[in-house]
Amino acid sequence: MTARLDEIIEAATDLFYEKGFEKASLRDIALTVGITQAAIYYHFKNKEQILYTIIEIYADEILSVLNSSISGKTDPLEKLQNAVSQHIIYMETRGKGAKIMIEDKKFLSGEFNRLVRAKEKGVYTFYKKCLAELRKSGKIETCDLTATAFSILGMINWIYHWYRPEKGLSVKQVSEDIVRMIFHGILPCPAEE
Repeated sequence: MTARLDEIIEAATDLFYEKGFEKASLRDIALTVGITQAAIYYHFKNKEQILYTIIEIYADEILSVLNSSISGKTDPLEKLQNAVSQHIIYMETRGKGAKIMIEDKKFLSGEFNRLVRAKEKGVYTFYKKCLAELRKSGKIETCDLTATAFSILGMINWIYHWYRPEKGLSVKQVSEDIVRMIFHGILPCPAEE
């Protein structure tokens, strides 16, 4: 990517995060970057393509983080715990992308919509595969893998909405609490009783 393209994406990400896709305009993006609105069209066909690009970058990064988090690990429990933890830690710095993907993907139509759904499915499939490996190893009881994978994603994806590091809760603590809740619920772990 060129430096100018990066600037446009960064400005659009900030504006879509703050205002929402509908309220942020190409004019706002151009003013933030310090270019003309016409200059944006050199890189993007329209605002929808900018939105797709932001979501594509975020989704690709998440899949890369998840795949890296299990690289070299053989224990299915360790894989899933590390994936959840790394996903949450990643959200601390990339929460804007999460919010945009979750809240603004509805504005994508046609091929953009199809491509984003495929990327979302990739993340979901990653978690479902981890859960299937865990089940096969005998470490979890029978559960519906679809519901469990979506539940994990729901807990992780909602973090952008409520997490504020300035309130004193570290992302490490959030990660540990969510991992513990996934594997033990809200009741004390047997060792803690």
